[in-house]
Amino acid sequence: MKMKSIKAIIIVLSAFLLLGASLVGAAQDKGPASKEEKELESLYKKAKQSIYGKEWLKAMDQFRYIIDTYSKSKYVDESLYWLSYSMKKRSEVLENLDEILSIQKQALSHLETIIKKFPGSEWVDDAKWLRVGIAEDLVKKGFKEYKKYIVNGAAEEADMEIKLLALDALLHVDKEKAFPILEKIIRKNKNPRLRERAIFVISQIQDPRVIPLLVEVAKTDTNRKTREKAIFWLGQVRGPKGRDPVKELVGIYNALGDGVDDLKLKEKIIFSISQKGGDDGVKELIKIYRKEKNLKLKKKVIFWISQMRTKEGEKFIEKILLE
Repeated sequence: MKMKSIKAIIIVLSAFLLLGASLVGAAQDKGPASKEEKELESLYKKAKQSIYGKEWLKAMDQFRYIIDTYSKSKYVDESLYWLSYSMKKRSEVLENLDEILSIQKQALSHLETIIKKFPGSEWVDDAKWLRVGIAEDLVKKGFKEYKKYIVNGAAEEADMEIKLLALDALLHVDKEKAFPILEKIIRKNKNPRLRERAIFVISQIQDPRVIPLLVEVAKTDTNRKTREKAIFWLGQVRGPKGRDPVKELVGIYNALGDGVDDLKLKEKIIFSISQKGGDDGVKELIKIYRKEKNLKLKKKVIFWISQMRTKEGEKFIEKILLE
C-alpha cells in the first residue's frame, strides 16, 4: 500500500475515533443542564451526525452557527476543528482552484485560532496534524507560500508524531530539507519506535541515499526490531543503478552469526529477498540454502522460493525432492 493511501486511512480513522469519543463524552456529562445548554448539545450532536454522513456543506453551516452563536461555550475549539475538517473534505471534491484555495485558507485560519487561542485544548495536536495536510495540498497545487507550515512542523514541533507527519509531507514538497532531519532521527533518536516510523517515511521515496541508510540501520542499530524494519524496507525499495538491495541483503545475511537475534534477522532477510522476486532473488536464496546449516532457515528458504513461482525456483525444489 502506498504512503498516500496509508496516510489517508490513518487520518480518516483518527477523525472518526475522535468523533465517536467526543459523542460518548457529551452523553456522559452529568449535572442539570440549562435550556441553552441542552439546545447547544442538540445542535452539536446534529453537526457531528452531518460529519458521519459526509454532508460537508451542512456540517460547515452547523459548526459555524455554533461558533458564532455560542462563542464562549466549551465546544468552540472542537467546533473549529470539525469546521476545518469539513472544509478540507469539501475542498477535495471541488475543481475550481480559486474555490479550493479560498476554502482551505479559511480552514487554516480556523486551525491557527485553535493553536493560538486555545493552547491548552486537547484539539491542538489534531489541529496541527490537519494544518500539515492542508498545507501539503496547497503546496502541491502550486501555492508555495504555505510550505512554511510544513517546514515549521518538521523543524520546530516538539511532538515527534506531528514532526514525522510534517517530515513526510516535506519529503514530497522539498526532499532536500526533509531528508537530513529524518536521517538524524534514524541515527540518533533514542526512541526505537520513532526510528522505525522515520524509516518507514524515508523508505517511501526514491533517492540514492535511502538504501545506504537502511543498510546502515540493518547492520548497526541497537534495537533488533528497528533492524528488522530496515531489512523489510530493503526488500521493498528500488535501488539506484549500481546499488542492488538484494545484494545488500545477502551481505547483511552473510555477516550475521548464529545467535538468537541473528537467526531472527536472517529469517527476515530471507523473506525480504523473496519479496523482490525474480530470478536474481531466487538465485541468491539458493546460494543461502546451500551455505546455511540451520535446518529451520533452510526450510524457510524452500518455502519462500516456492512462493516466488519462477522456473528456476521450481527446478530447484524439484531437485531437492528427488534427492
